[in-house]
Amino acid sequence: MHQSKAIVLHQIKYSESSLIVKIYTQEEGLLSFIVKGVRGKKGKLRAAQFQTLNLLELTYQKSKKSQLRLIKDLKILEPFTELLFDPVKRSVGIFIAELIQQCIKEEEPNDELFDFLYSSIHWLDLTSYNCSHFHLVFMMKLTKYLGFYPTIKDDLSQGYFDLQQGVYTQQKPIHAYSLESEELEAWKGLVHSQFENMHLLSFSNALKRSLVQALMMYYKLHLIHFKELNSHHILQTVFNDE
Repeated sequence: MHQSKAIVLHQIKYSESSLIVKIYTQEEGLLSFIVKGVRGKKGKLRAAQFQTLNLLELTYQKSKKSQLRLIKDLKILEPFTELLFDPVKRSVGIFIAELIQQCIKEEEPNDELFDFLYSSIHWLDLTSYNCSHFHLVFMMKLTKYLGFYPTIKDDLSQGYFDLQQGVYTQQKPIHAYSLESEELEAWKGLVHSQFENMHLLSFSNALKRSLVQALMMYYKLHLIHFKELNSHHILQTVFNDE
């Protein structure tokens, strides 16, 4: 039997009353669970407990028949106040959940990464600040825990950022994966931003879209299994409606 804090990333319907849920646990990393009876009257677990990004305390065990784990007990640690109801926060949450799934593939614990994800989600739910830049700051900060955070040495004196090498440079790289001008200045702003001061950023919607594309390319260049995210189109629609 195992017990762990956990973050719900994704659920799919398995049968009329069951779910298969991908959950990132503090103790064992990314795991898949089968949850039976969530739509029945007798089961003690409910589908609503597995909303995307829910922050949980799990008691679970391995199944004898498959690689799927079985949940024996569950408690929601930080019930959401806004994340499921505010349209911007909900869209940002869907985006970062997809991002986390693309980045984390292993059953391997990482306490620092887990703490960052847990505290970031909790902060997003509770903050009263405008969250239209949260996904950008989150993507940049996440690279610290994935091993390709941009170097910040002498960044103010360089005219380009090489996405492939992850460094600032005076000469434009010969490949196409680099940033300059307005995008470069915005990139530097993200590197030096924290969630607490992100409300001071004032990127246009067009620049935010450009930065999302640049960050996704940065991830693709440094994570071999990374694929383009689909949910950034949802964010684009939400921000265009603001």
